[in-house]
Amino acid sequence: MKTINSITLILSLQTLLFIISIPSSHARTFHPKDGTLITFTCSHTPYPTLCLQSFGSFLGSDRSDMWGLAGIMLHHILADTTDKALDKTDLLLDESGDRPGQGLVSCINKYFRILDTDIPRAKEAFYIEDPKVPEDVANTAVKEASTCETGYPGYLTQENIKLQHVAANTAAIFKLLHSR
Repeated sequence: MKTINSITLILSLQTLLFIISIPSSHARTFHPKDGTLITFTCSHTPYPTLCLQSFGSFLGSDRSDMWGLAGIMLHHILADTTDKALDKTDLLLDESGDRPGQGLVSCINKYFRILDTDIPRAKEAFYIEDPKVPEDVANTAVKEASTCETGYPGYLTQENIKLQHVAANTAAIFKLLHSR
């Protein structure tokens, strides 16, 4: 449990540092004609209500440009959703004792790969304004959550569905960035 709390603290600090250090090249302004930027952006995602809720719960998202919104989805919301799924696996590990099932171990490995490998790779690409890699990483997270649910059905369903939806929204926002 201490490991997960440490990861949560590290991710929170990384998010704060990210927001502070967004390069000025990301400060380009994009004003759609059909409402606020968040409404416009979320209307291009597969789960617009979740998208609006995600940005609504993140302080400062209403002052972000589209790159900033994409960064918030990647750095904070996708990472936080994956981290919450890992919190649930901790509880399941405690319940399973010394012999966790292969499905649970597989899910844990998938979540850690998303947090420790995929998201950092996407962040590197984000900083050089390459939206394709973060889009691919988010699409991979959708697939990983889906295969986790198939391999360990019923125990992490809510977490997997939320991860799939958040990752699909993240992919859609990055796709919108490279289609402009």
